[in-house]
Amino acid sequence: MTEDEAARWMLAEYERDGFLYQEAAASHLFQLQDETLAYFDKSSNLCVGKGVLKIFNTLTPDAVYERAGKFWRIRLETDQPGRQQ
Repeated sequence: MTEDEAARWMLAEYERDGFLYQEAAASHLFQLQDETLAYFDKSSNLCVGKGVLKIFNTLTPDAVYERAGKFWRIRLETDQPGRQQ
């Protein structure tokens, strides 16, 4: 799976449910055994690959990332400007 394919898989999951948990996405991508798709950071957190995340962010300009819950969701009218809430 390429980074683009991984980002488009994430997009499909996000569009289907209206949200996407980072851990679920990273866990699925990690099973593909390609560190460009998912990796462990210095704190041993499982993360979505940076290239995948860059493409996903481009594909979802209206999504917001809830830092506390570690998930992306559809933007609400009450959200503050910016990607992270």
